[in-house]
Amino acid sequence: MKIYFDGCSRMWGGELENREQERFSALVCKKLNAEEHNFASAGASNERIVRQLLVENDIRDYDLAVIQMTFPSRTEYYDQKWRKVTIQDTLLWRPWKKKKSREHQDFWTYYYDKIHCEYQGKIREMITYQTIKNYCKVNSVPLILMTNNNWDTDLKFDIEIEHTRYPKTSGGHESKEGHQILAEDILSLLTAHK
Repeated sequence: MKIYFDGCSRMWGGELENREQERFSALVCKKLNAEEHNFASAGASNERIVRQLLVENDIRDYDLAVIQMTFPSRTEYYDQKWRKVTIQDTLLWRPWKKKKSREHQDFWTYYYDKIHCEYQGKIREMITYQTIKNYCKVNSVPLILMTNNNWDTDLKFDIEIEHTRYPKTSGGHESKEGHQILAEDILSLLTAHK
């Protein structure tokens, strides 16, 4: 069995001491004796998650997909390589921190201040959500869809990570115990779907 995982730092295992052994994707695969294919990346956007799903990988090679959507304000752009962008990269978040690439920082500060809005984020999130669900369905790959944006969305997810049920580290990511509980919840969903 091969399982496809993608998401942001929550799926990647941000702040875990032994990320590759302690993150919930590894725990699920260990329990199921499955191959873990975790494509998550810290700071990833929903656009990156969809690009990875539709362009970079062939979902038909997998028996299950577990995808964790993230904050809809994140995005990416291509400049010799794919680059992540979050509001934390702008002067709006840390006005005292100037980056080397001032031109890009000025652009993204303007983007988040004058162009991006909550409505745009909600629509982009809805498009991503439906794209992931439809793409997995049309390729006959079962999907568990998660989010860490559950306080700001009206969409229905299988698991909402930003919940007190999952203990957090001081930096806001799930602790080792939080990953264990997430793994148990994913395994319970799989049992219920059978």
